[in-house]
Amino acid sequence: MKKVTSILAAALVLAIMLCACGGAKGNGKKLSEVYSAVKSQVTLSDMNEFTDVKSLDRFYGISAESVEDFAGGVNNSGVNMEEIVLVKAKDDNAAASVETALNNRKQAKYNENKNYNPEQAEMIEKCAVTRDGVYVAMILSPNAAQITSIYKSELGL
Repeated sequence: MKKVTSILAAALVLAIMLCACGGAKGNGKKLSEVYSAVKSQVTLSDMNEFTDVKSLDRFYGISAESVEDFAGGVNNSGVNMEEIVLVKAKDDNAAASVETALNNRKQAKYNENKNYNPEQAEMIEKCAVTRDGVYVAMILSPNAAQITSIYKSELGL
């Protein structure tokens, strides 16, 4: 009986350890706080910040049902293609959908600019959509490397 109890206890400990390793990455910090940290450390162009989840649907085709948290904005000028989109999806399937939508947006912005605004097209081409678990980000900016570093550091990714 002691042997069975010991085996069950060991199995329980192992199961708890495995569960602790899985799941969403990140430290649970609100993305609005992460975006505020970015704005305090990097000079951004005149950004129209997202105020509600409907903005994600309007600009990217990302449904509210896919999103747990979000922050960011798009440049107002129409000439500067700077865009920062930070999303925490509800689950892995939603994260994959968000990643696809943001990659489609990035490609569309590149295609729109490659002939008439080559500097902005080059900036877009150098930037990336990143995914870490349920966190997905599209950072189109001349300061993309610095912003990405802040984003990842703030979330513990």
